[in-house]
Amino acid sequence: MFMPKKPLSVTLDEHNLLWLKGRATATKSRSLSEALDDVITAARTGGLGAVAARSVAGTIDIAPDDPTLEHADAYLQAILAASLSRPLLAREAGPAAGGSPAPRKRKPRRG
Repeated sequence: MFMPKKPLSVTLDEHNLLWLKGRATATKSRSLSEALDDVITAARTGGLGAVAARSVAGTIDIAPDDPTLEHADAYLQAILAASLSRPLLAREAGPAAGGSPAPRKRKPRRG
């Protein structure tokens, strides 16, 4: 379905105008207006990495035995405690900055 376009006066920062001109050239747009329309369309539809606002309804499962989340705090605290009780793998740091470097290993002589 074709949507009619409306004329609009836009004031842009000099750097943004320069960027838009470069984008128009790179994308072979017919005009700055077309390039700007393409950028706005991509932003609006999520094509530029921007995520449109979406509902989270139906994305969370609530336990049937706790529909009012009365026990949610205790549940989360138990998960955190279990996570913190697991051993943590730690490694010894190398020499401090400015310290003497480790000696280099020499290559064996051929001979």
